[in-house]
Amino acid sequence: MSLIKWESPRHELDSLGRTMRRFFDDFDSNLLHFTPLVNNGNYMPAVDINEDKENIYFIAELPGLSQNDVKLTVSEGTLTIRGEKKREEEHQDRNFYRMERSYGEFVRQFTLPEGVKEEDIQADFKDGVLEIVVPKKEPSKPREREVQIRSGLHSDGKAIASKNGNGQEKREKAMA
Repeated sequence: MSLIKWESPRHELDSLGRTMRRFFDDFDSNLLHFTPLVNNGNYMPAVDINEDKENIYFIAELPGLSQNDVKLTVSEGTLTIRGEKKREEEHQDRNFYRMERSYGEFVRQFTLPEGVKEEDIQADFKDGVLEIVVPKKEPSKPREREVQIRSGLHSDGKAIASKNGNGQEKREKAMA
């Protein structure tokens, strides 16, 4: 018979906690100091979305791009921002220590909610910021109409027994 060292469950949880902290510390360190892990050459612009009573606003940061580098489309309830951030001229005679800027083509797509006027969308581009204004439709007011109540017919059109004013039962004919 062999002896097995007993360790409390708390020891295992502490060990797991230390391992997880080490993992996330290394992960954060890589994000901050080892740029190639984060920057794989794909450019993805940041977009803020907010709204007021009349409009939905999309604000995209596109530094280094001009209006001609960006294409904005809307189709079947999807707003698409498409473009390309081109790399500046390469310097073959330089040794790079760090390359943090991203370049390349990008596509950002957003599903628009029901109740917007797709045909009235407007956009402005200024100082590397694209602001898109999506107007909302007027909310439809609920219509109310009175429904006439008939008596004496089942859903299958047969007569229903009802009482007349004297308290006697009478039969009404089904309407054809």
